[in-house]
Amino acid sequence: MARALGETMAVTMVIGNSPVVNTSLLSPGYSIAAVIANEFTEATGQIHLQALIELGLVLFLLTFILNGFARLLLVLTAQKGSGMGQT
Repeated sequence: MARALGETMAVTMVIGNSPVVNTSLLSPGYSIAAVIANEFTEATGQIHLQALIELGLVLFLLTFILNGFARLLLVLTAQKGSGMGQT
């Protein structure tokens, strides 16, 4: 899942690339990676460029946290699996 968050073009094409906030989960959306990819070349102001870089940092932190949770889940699952055969 964390890898899918950072995937740019595949996710952009699947979710619709629509920069509109909708209340439905099934309506088209806009991912953080898509915002960076679509707007980075058009960022003329320093604030716009800095906002896109901060979005990249947010994406990195989300990916890092999700990878940490996945690793923790693997460790906990392995511990439970190895303890089941012992009495």
